[in-house]
Amino acid sequence: MENIDELKRRASGEPRYKLSGANVFVSPGGFHYIDHLDAVEAVSPEIDGSGLTEAEIAYIETSLQSNPERLTNQIAAVKRNIAIGGMKALDIGCGGGLFLAALKREGAHVTGIELSDTRAHYAKSKHGIEVVKRPIEDEYWGTFANSFDIVTLWDVIEHVNFPQATLKAAARTLKPGGVLLIDTPCRDAFYHRFGELTYRLSRGRYPTFLNAMYSAKPFGHKQILSLAEMRGLLEEAGLQVIELKRFHELSFPYAFYLKKLVRSESLVKILLPFVRLFFVVFPIRNKMLAAGRKK
Repeated sequence: MENIDELKRRASGEPRYKLSGANVFVSPGGFHYIDHLDAVEAVSPEIDGSGLTEAEIAYIETSLQSNPERLTNQIAAVKRNIAIGGMKALDIGCGGGLFLAALKREGAHVTGIELSDTRAHYAKSKHGIEVVKRPIEDEYWGTFANSFDIVTLWDVIEHVNFPQATLKAAARTLKPGGVLLIDTPCRDAFYHRFGELTYRLSRGRYPTFLNAMYSAKPFGHKQILSLAEMRGLLEEAGLQVIELKRFHELSFPYAFYLKKLVRSESLVKILLPFVRLFFVVFPIRNKMLAAGRKK
């Protein structure tokens, strides 16, 4: 497998896709990545909750955590692979803490990593969760080797600077027999493939879904992985792959996307049953779920 972290450090040559928000490079082995890195090392470990306004709370509760199907899928994925009660769990990129709160109700001892001040403060104050504002690659986590039974990265790996380093650091915190779970957009899926097709056919004028899948904004999507790349990353981190599949899930409820498109509450109500039916008949498997067990 290619050293994809080193590829990203060099990021040389011409981009394959020139998008509105990012330039996407493709390695000889097929890895897709953008030429932007976040200054994670400049993030202060102190959690400053002064920016947690009513508007930010509303965003966390009504947008960031607005799709109950995601939480159901996440809890089910954990239960398929390991018991929860009495286990120690670390959620990397815990956001507002909704997933960890659910694990806590199931009897787990939970810790979160969150680099956003407002989300970290919300998770601590709303759910009483221990949240650490240090990336998993930070030397702070060196003292937590073999500490956790469950480590999760929900919609996180596509945002990190160096996915190989992130997964190796995450795997080090697992106890032998512990399980690491990831979900992330999948490059072997309709949206990405359709975007590549429209880009080629239009000679770059219509990237369609690619514009939504990559972003050079702070903590935007820096890479979209394939199933084979995910398997390789997990195995390189010393994990036995126990689950790897594509599935259908959107980050927000269908109504959220309809409102963006039609901007009419009444029309959303009319269209919503048809959209739900469409995805029942055509369940576009746009994401992947991966689980690895530490040997």
